Amino acid sequence: MIIYTEIKLTESLKNAVRETADTYTCIFEDELNSEEEKHDAIRKADIVFGNVKPIHLLDEAPALKWIQFASAGFDGYRKLKTNAIVTNMRDYFSGPCAETMLAGILALYRGIDEFAILKQEKKWVGHTIRTNLYLLSKRQVIILGAGNIGQRIGKLLSGFDCQVAFYARSANKAIINTPEELLQAIPGADIIIGALPGTAETAGLFTNAMIDAIRPNAIFCNVGRGNLLADESHLVDALMNKRIAGAVLDVTAQEPLPSGHPLWDCPQTILTQHSGGGNLTELEGIVAMFITNFKNFESDRQLMNTVELERGY
Repeated sequence: MIIYTEIKLTESLKNAVRETADTYTCIFEDELNSEEEKHDAIRKADIVFGNVKPIHLLDEAPALKWIQFASAGFDGYRKLKTNAIVTNMRDYFSGPCAETMLAGILALYRGIDEFAILKQEKKWVGHTIRTNLYLLSKRQVIILGAGNIGQRIGKLLSGFDCQVAFYARSANKAIINTPEELLQAIPGADIIIGALPGTAETAGLFTNAMIDAIRPNAIFCNVGRGNLLADESHLVDALMNKRIAGAVLDVTAQEPLPSGHPLWDCPQTILTQHSGGGNLTELEGIVAMFITNFKNFESDRQLMNTVELERGY
């Protein structure tokens, strides 16, 4: 029995995997000497831990019984034909992602991004900036997505007495259920936050008309998927011409963002470079989740965070 791991781990974390799965042969990508060895290991693997590239290798693994992704998202893997059980890191990244959004919103509202630039320039503006600062308290917020990340963001914002409305097709917490209802609700929001998974239904969901409906003192945020926007250039245009107050973007349509991309030059825009789920003990938590699920797998118990590839969640 073979576990193939494609995630860079410290030696102590590798040992934790080996000790837990002591009856398995544990193969780690960074210990292999060639692509041929990697391909052979995946073909023979019973369990895959991590996000294998190239993706098609997973369809060439006839013994594969379980895939544990090291991420919450798995957009590129949705066309796999594997019969293996598939699990992701669903809730693990919800806390860091929510804190990233909150940090970005507060940075814009309280001028932290501007103060950082002033520090670099060694420029004191003092009291003149005070009347340009916003308060988060009691803001009207729309969160696109009522899953773990969306709900975690809502919980944090509730501490600021924000009024939060969720958009989702069928979730109980959602009071906005259709794109038409969303378009009608956007003009009343101070903050719109995307926290949707990548599915055929969510790709391009946020249309140019919706961007145009954002009021001038409101901000747009996205920690879900970069393809949420039907046309990212329309958001760029709204930011450059100050038709909206700013943006906090953890995800973008193209990643990594090229050096010449116009988003780099947009005012009042915070780009967190798809690092929203990161934290100091990220790898430890990912391995802990794998070990918990491995014990479930070995005991024929239900695995945590199972997903349906075609549905995207």
